[in-house]
Amino acid sequence: MSAVDPYAFMSPSAAAAGVALRTPMERRHVAAGATIEERDGWRIGVYPEDEEHDPWIADVSHLGKLDLRGSEAELDELTGGLGTGLARQDGDVWTLRLTPTHGYVLCPFPQVGGLRSSIAEAAVDVTCGLAGVVVGGSRWRHVMHRSSGLDVRESRFPPNRCMAGSVMRVPTLVVHDGEGISMFVGWEYGEYFWDAVLDAGATLGIAARTPAGARSREAVA
Repeated sequence: MSAVDPYAFMSPSAAAAGVALRTPMERRHVAAGATIEERDGWRIGVYPEDEEHDPWIADVSHLGKLDLRGSEAELDELTGGLGTGLARQDGDVWTLRLTPTHGYVLCPFPQVGGLRSSIAEAAVDVTCGLAGVVVGGSRWRHVMHRSSGLDVRESRFPPNRCMAGSVMRVPTLVVHDGEGISMFVGWEYGEYFWDAVLDAGATLGIAARTPAGARSREAVA
């Protein structure tokens, strides 16, 4: 690893081959009857395919996450001039600009190494520092209204926006991807956060789903 990157040792993408990484929600997936399957070096909870649940929740802790820090000019360059509070999707990669000097990149885990190399010292791999939950379906806002005081009304939080705030009394990075909402919290809160969001949506019939792109090979075939 480069000498200019003092945090390289923290990167899970540098883990030895054959090491399977676990999300903090794995015990909950097992208890719910999900099958645990390995995908791109991660143990993923795979649920029976069911597209009828609305709302639904998925564990996306396995996504790659890079924390971007720098001057306002540096963040302008790194994010392509993205405005504060905005998020942009380029293929499988999301770029977020929380503040003038702070942003994030979200990407498939196999792309973390390449993106870190191209961004250099401005990026720190926080993949295993942030657990991730996606809530989707037509009623995801109903779940959020029961979980947080953040204003996620369509007029105030449209697609391709991001913000930081409190959800279930936990500091949370929130992203609206156009179809649902992705929330990222400290790894140590992952299991609690999963339970809390499920509890908030219980009377709405919320159910767990396999994260997009991680369905079993047999189901995809």
